[in-house]
Amino acid sequence: MNQSEKFQPLENPIILEEAVGNFERRLIIQALEKCNGVQTRAAQHLGTTRRILRYRMDKLGIQPAQKQR
Repeated sequence: MNQSEKFQPLENPIILEEAVGNFERRLIIQALEKCNGVQTRAAQHLGTTRRILRYRMDKLGIQPAQKQR
């Protein structure tokens, strides 16, 4: 079996950057929910800093939770 016989083109190819972004978005949202929207705690939960978390939230279009008054 040669290389071209092993791998057939996908009908619906997976776009890696999109798949990784979706996975990262879900992880961040879950961490924020678990930490009641507290970004510092969510960042710690994810093993990163608040600054990096904010950068990724901005990049992925995740809005911080609005504080209740």
